[in-house]
Amino acid sequence: MFGSLFSALVAASFLGLGAGALVAPRALSETYGLPVDGPTGIAYVRALGARDAILGLLIAAFLVRGQRDALATTVALSSLVGASDFVTVAGERGTAVPLSLAIHGTGTLGLLAVAALVRADV
Repeated sequence: MFGSLFSALVAASFLGLGAGALVAPRALSETYGLPVDGPTGIAYVRALGARDAILGLLIAAFLVRGQRDALATTVALSSLVGASDFVTVAGERGTAVPLSLAIHGTGTLGLLAVAALVRADV
């Protein structure tokens, strides 16, 4: 039950990030921790948003279909996205953007916790 609830929240979060990247890419890039300017930077933000939206759709599809193993695996592997985002931002900006690093770090840990809840079927 909790695993399903939190998986739905994860799916909605990923979909929201994807939508945000399309609607307000500059604002999303600042929250991400790597502010961008110009058309190339905006295109990269939109690509990241597409990645997040696709993850959200995958998680939602596995949740709706009751495919708990695939759901748990997808959520767990999605934590690698958060971890790589953390490493990318930390490598580029160091500790200059603590809120962004906290978002990526807690997101990574949260995804692992949700995957564990799904796997435990609670």
